[in-house]
Amino acid sequence: MTRQFPPDPRRKARFREIVRGIVGKDRSDRKYGFTVDTGGAIAQALERAYRDGVRDGPAALSPAPEQSETGPVEWALIPPRPREGSWSICLAILGGDGSRSHDGHLAPALTERGTPGWAIVTEGRSPGRVIGERSIRLLIRLNLLDHAPDRPKRLLLTEQGRETWLLFCQRGGRYPENLTDI
Repeated sequence: MTRQFPPDPRRKARFREIVRGIVGKDRSDRKYGFTVDTGGAIAQALERAYRDGVRDGPAALSPAPEQSETGPVEWALIPPRPREGSWSICLAILGGDGSRSHDGHLAPALTERGTPGWAIVTEGRSPGRVIGERSIRLLIRLNLLDHAPDRPKRLLLTEQGRETWLLFCQRGGRYPENLTDI
């Protein structure tokens, strides 16, 4: 019996971004009445994935490099919706370059659709964008957010969340989709 290793998270993230590009192009082309060849784009992506697998051969069957438990999370490894939520949270609390730090937190709120979420609250401002519960749960699982020790109905950025944002800023990231090419 052959030993199976978990999938490489970087390769998985790379293909996730390829799929997002294909779907985005399909939606845009349909909206503006252009011809659509989504099947062809998917076939090309699958062929590319197959070629990459054949090229890498058995050497690619080594265990995927582990993400540090305490260090910053690689930006591209955060799934798209939670990545956009993390970007909004960090931008509001830490600023565009990570140099300022407002006393910010997340408080329970309802999204526009009436589903549970968390609102970004910073000092001197009315509550900002509301991020859906499912996106927040993933950010908690990645240890980028955590419940406040004194107030369980409040979420705070963790040190790992701050380090992830600072690394994103140092590498030149400005928007959520930046630095997602692996």
